[in-house]
Amino acid sequence: MAHPLYVAFVWHMHQPVYQEPMTGEFILPWTRLHGTKDYLHMAEVLAEYPDVHATFNFTPSLLEQLTAYAGGHAKDRWLDLSLRESWTTEEKTFMLEHFFSIHHDIIRQYPRYAQLLRRRQTTKQDTRAFSKQDYRDLAAWFNLAWIDPNWLERHPALHQLVHKGRNFTLDDVRTIADVTREMMGEILPLYRELQQRGQIEITVSPYYHPVLPLLVDTNSALEARPRMRLPQPAFQYPEDARRQTKDAVDFYHDHFDVPLRGMWPSEGGVSQAMLCAIPNEVHWIASDEDRLARSVGARIHRNEVSHVMNPQFLYQPYAVRVDGRDEPLSIIFRDHALSDRIGFVYHQGFTGQEAAEDLVRRLRWIWEHLGDVERPHLVPIILDGENCWEHYASNGDVFLRNLYRLLSQKDYLRPVTVSEYLEEHPPRLRIERLSAGSWIGGDFGTWIGEPAQNRAWKALAKTRQHLVDWASSADAGLHAEDLKQTWRALHVAESSDWFWWYSSRNQSDQEVLFDELFRAYLAAVYRRTGTPVPPALEQTMLKREEPALTSRVADPLAETADARAWHRTGAITPAAAPGAMQRASANLKRLAYAYTNSDLLLRIELSANLDGHAVHVALNRNGCWWEVAIPPGEPSAQLYRSRNGTRDLVRELPATTAGRTLEVVVPLSALGLEGVPGTRLRASLRHNGDELDSLPADDQYHHIAED
Repeated sequence: MAHPLYVAFVWHMHQPVYQEPMTGEFILPWTRLHGTKDYLHMAEVLAEYPDVHATFNFTPSLLEQLTAYAGGHAKDRWLDLSLRESWTTEEKTFMLEHFFSIHHDIIRQYPRYAQLLRRRQTTKQDTRAFSKQDYRDLAAWFNLAWIDPNWLERHPALHQLVHKGRNFTLDDVRTIADVTREMMGEILPLYRELQQRGQIEITVSPYYHPVLPLLVDTNSALEARPRMRLPQPAFQYPEDARRQTKDAVDFYHDHFDVPLRGMWPSEGGVSQAMLCAIPNEVHWIASDEDRLARSVGARIHRNEVSHVMNPQFLYQPYAVRVDGRDEPLSIIFRDHALSDRIGFVYHQGFTGQEAAEDLVRRLRWIWEHLGDVERPHLVPIILDGENCWEHYASNGDVFLRNLYRLLSQKDYLRPVTVSEYLEEHPPRLRIERLSAGSWIGGDFGTWIGEPAQNRAWKALAKTRQHLVDWASSADAGLHAEDLKQTWRALHVAESSDWFWWYSSRNQSDQEVLFDELFRAYLAAVYRRTGTPVPPALEQTMLKREEPALTSRVADPLAETADARAWHRTGAITPAAAPGAMQRASANLKRLAYAYTNSDLLLRIELSANLDGHAVHVALNRNGCWWEVAIPPGEPSAQLYRSRNGTRDLVRELPATTAGRTLEVVVPLSALGLEGVPGTRLRASLRHNGDELDSLPADDQYHHIAED
């Protein structure tokens, strides 16, 4: 008889430190807002399904801030402005710019909030176009919209305010703030209760969410991308990695009664060298499936709908050797296709019930195809548990309730905490050396390698060396607590978040504030040591130098060099996702197309130079299929026609390659078409036949509409 399939959901919750180091002001509100919308909601929904067990991973930097808000010790700039009697022109500008920072589909649910959004758009944010009452209503709705809809419905005061809808008073906004504090105070007690009764496991990440392999040695980024340009000299401080993990473990012990068992390394970032930083009391860690494949020199095969064709390989834990450790460390690897379906796919074109049913069908497929009656297997689904839900209807409530209901009903599925599974089924297989990389693209390019990122790493290294030199000098006059706070500022600056926002892949209307915070923490080290702040830290690091392209077509919206006018154009880009989220595979940046009456231009833009990878563009028109294949490193493309399961070469086509851009012109005569509209497109990135990334995501296609 087949064993049930064990499923381990690991919901990762983290926020960087938003507190300005010298004034103590919280200059960004995301801890508070996700607290009222997501952290409490995730625990409350799970508690209604006691047969569903799950793991929640927190960063101590997040838990610190939740505690501060619950105790009334934290007030962010957004909340402070919301509670003002009146506002200056500068403050009104800030409110118009930032108080619509939530998915606009949510704003449109509330007529008054939607009205203010339309006025902002039509008046181009002219502060004079809004009355004092408008600003008061804006403040009220911004804070209300970020509260879990369940609370808006069941809390009497909030329900009354939502029904009121407009003409809010300052006392109304104070009521919202009071309920917010009440909600923040319920978060940690509920998680402690769920853990004490055995329904959840709580784990932690390194204290301030640094990418551990990069703290140990930034040169580890070369393992996945040997040609990456890195800051020199390298940042090599394994002692900082050990401090970040030890402090996280100590924080956990101070706040939770159940022994700690696991740790999610920030961003799923691992390497063999970083394992020395994992404390002995941590029995398991996790990363992405790509790390498993590269660590053992094997491949994870997926079919056209992303099912894993060698499931026994992925869906089991492994042991990894760690020098100086008596017992090997257990490690599990997330199924990034299933995880990304929750994070990026299900909110598009699926109802909550349909999404839950799709996920459970995929889990059943895994169970049916494992073919191993001797040992149960584990499917790890690991993702951000806070940022994706605003894209879902009802804050993800319908999806989560249907998912947990189905998991409770299916006897072939058993949702467990990671430790529950490992205690009964320890690893049978061993990894001799853990490949360096993260859960995004299999490398560290999201946090290092671009000019802005490298400038930040150099500034961090220079500041750290200054602190070490000063602390060892005879002039060091700080008391122990002062020195501890100075080191804290340095460790906060090691957070992955600052380097994330210096990446050209991740852009936000608040990236300037992240840049300011990063530089403020470095500057605080100098100020606390009585040293003038270097002028470089007074200037932004956000300048991004893009590599020059020598492409034959500089822009599909322009004319080509041979004067053909591309009179119809379009582009496919990755689906919009919350700024703090990124898919595990993020290598296809854009598929642009343009056409005339005789030719179709395809332009594929990549996020990195991907040696050894092939690009394929599938075309479908009225049941007829073609494929344009651009092999790695080749100056030409092959056009194939697919019929009845066979794939025939039609002709070779010249391809133009310029840095990270590929272009090919396909004559419509070779396709047997008189026009392009009605054709569907899908680009994929492949390695040794396996699909790594696609545009659009998963098995979706882009439809070229009529003019």
